[in-house]
Amino acid sequence: MIKHALSHAEVKGKKLMYQSRDELLKELIDRLHVVMRGIHTFHRFRLAGFIMRPPQVHILFYISGKPQGVSVKDLAGTLGVTPGAVSQFVDALVEKGLLNREEDPDDRRLLRIKLTEFAAGKFREFRKDYFATVSRVFDLLSDEELQQLTELLMKANVLSDSKETNR
Repeated sequence: MIKHALSHAEVKGKKLMYQSRDELLKELIDRLHVVMRGIHTFHRFRLAGFIMRPPQVHILFYISGKPQGVSVKDLAGTLGVTPGAVSQFVDALVEKGLLNREEDPDDRRLLRIKLTEFAAGKFREFRKDYFATVSRVFDLLSDEELQQLTELLMKANVLSDSKETNR
């Protein structure tokens, strides 16, 4: 079942009424999933003719901000996945000519993952289109509300060590 977005009037008048914190957390998780689906499900993000999956988009954004490149280990830590999972995503992007693996000049045992020149040139337009699409998902929020939402989510206690277990 697909949940539809609330109208502006419904959003303004809706108060959160829940019996317990668990119910409120479930609603929050549901809303986060709806937002992410709104960003990625109905939009096919293309870079240089290739459809990008959400993890690939995340990888490209992260690497684009690191001109010196990143290691698989660092990328895995950022994404919260195993180095093996990162390698699969990176392999696909290397095959498409969007990423390169280069020896680290300071440590030949390490490989640095970087955008290719081709991808870097195309990425500027991709980034612009991506943010234009994402912006529509948040049209009902003012800049102040968007800042407040971001600050609230930054306060969430996200486990940095994927090996930690449930309490």
